[in-house]
This record gives sequence, structure tokens and C-alpha cells, in this order.
Amino acid sequence: MAHPAASGDAAESDGEDYGVIDFRFRPIGSRSWTPETTYHYLERMGLEPCPSFVNQSRDQMFAEMDEAGIALGVIGVPGPTGIRGLDPTGSAEIRQIVSEHPDRFVGFGSVEPSDVEAAVSAVGELAAQGMRGVTVDPSTAQISRRFDDRELYPIYEEAQRLGLIVSTTMSCLLGPYQDDCRPEYADHVATDFGGLTISIQHGGWPYVRETLGVLYKQPNVVTVPGQYVHYGFPGSDDYVTALARQLPDQILFGSVYPNCGPLTDLRAIVAGWELPPHIERKYLRDNAARALGI
Repeated sequence: MAHPAASGDAAESDGEDYGVIDFRFRPIGSRSWTPETTYHYLERMGLEPCPSFVNQSRDQMFAEMDEAGIALGVIGVPGPTGIRGLDPTGSAEIRQIVSEHPDRFVGFGSVEPSDVEAAVSAVGELAAQGMRGVTVDPSTAQISRRFDDRELYPIYEEAQRLGLIVSTTMSCLLGPYQDDCRPEYADHVATDFGGLTISIQHGGWPYVRETLGVLYKQPNVVTVPGQYVHYGFPGSDDYVTALARQLPDQILFGSVYPNCGPLTDLRAIVAGWELPPHIERKYLRDNAARALGI
């Protein structure tokens, strides 16, 4: 499906090879879901798992990344939770993976926001450890709150002070209720913390246009639609249209590995959108590089 070209200058390096930055990647040794839940959602999307996930082979995973041109993965998982099906890796394990492969991964830690004072302290520790961001998923915490609950504002204030990205997962798969993922909650926080970069993981699906409206209003908000743009979910064309025209700088590529098909298939899917080369590069690399400050 072809889309209109966006306004703005094309990158001087159009046509050159560049390393893709995958903004939603859980390498072998980290996880968001239990393996059974991952297979369940792969089946629902009609996808075969990546061979590296089946074999739990990190070497095979790196080979698949290289074949797809993925130079860097951003490791981010949901916050600590006891909700069935979710089994997120903790910050210490993510930090270990990054330390073992600093040229291939950057890490986002997570906090349990029920105890706000402890969470604020944990944000400082994550920054000191070199994490680039912090995941805050208050709806699935021990004390369930909305993302814009003012009790959580000290966490956002500390992240803003330390220059960390705040990542939050908003889609019908998190919950516990579908309206927990309404993107206006991110709009409220973005308004009150203008110096804070907020990343909406899962694209706010199914509230696609509402999410895009938040991005259009708030330059400090980005989104990673992941599977909801790549695999033909209702509303997926809206993400691509916005990327091509109104929001070329705020929509980021994320494979959501291992909850995806072969990584090379994703590159083919993106190529099939027929974006102008400089817009495709923004999606696959430049927007993430800017958000990460690299």
C-alpha cells in the first residue's frame, strides 16, 4: 500500500545501508510473557515463531537480527506484576544482558509503582546503572492506578530530572480493563511534564486514532505500534498514514520479538508500505536514535 510523501527534507544518506534500531525487543534470556502465552498469541496472529525462540539460541537470534539488519535492540518489558500470562524479566537480568552485549542492546528497567517512594528511589538506581528508560505500568501493579494518577507524579518528575524515557504499555492485552490503555492518560502526563519523553508501547491499540491525536498534540510522546501495525490489525493503515504524513518523527519500529514472525519478514512488510526512503529510515532508525540520544 503506497502512502503520500511527508513534508520535510530527505536525509542526505537515503539509499545507504544503516543499522535498524528495534525499540521493542526481548532477547533470549529475557521475557514479558510466559512461553505458553507467547505461543498462544503467535497462533492468534497466524505466525510461526522465530527459530531462535523455538531453540532458545542467542547465537541464532543474533544471526536473525543481522539478516534483518537490526543493529541495536532496546530491551523493555512490562513492569512487575502477578497477572496471569505475564512473567516479566526484572531490571537486574536486563542489565546483565546489556553488560554482556553492550554493542547490541540498550536497556530499560522497570519499577513497581505501588510504593511511590520506593519507585522514585529505583528510578535513580536505574539511571546510575546506565538504563536509558524506565517502564511504568500502573494498571497491572499491586495497587492498580491509571497512568495519569497524580500519586505517580513523583516518579515522572524523577525520570524527567534524570533524562530517562518513561515507557508504558497501552493495549487491550495489558489491562486488567481495556480502558486502562486509553491514550489520554499519556496526554495528561505529557502536558504536565513537558521535558519528559513518553513512549506508548503497543500503540494504544485499539485506540489507534486517539493515540495518533496525542502524538500530534504532544511532541514529547512517541509510540511503538509493533504487531498492531505490522500484521494487519484493524487500524494498522492509520499508523502508516500518520507516519507518512503528519507524524514522521514520532512512530518507532519495534519487532516485539519473540512475539513476531521472522525478522526478515518484518523488513519486507515495512518495504511494502512504499514509504519515501527518508521516512522509512526515520521509522527504522532515526526516530529511535533521537529518543535515545545516540
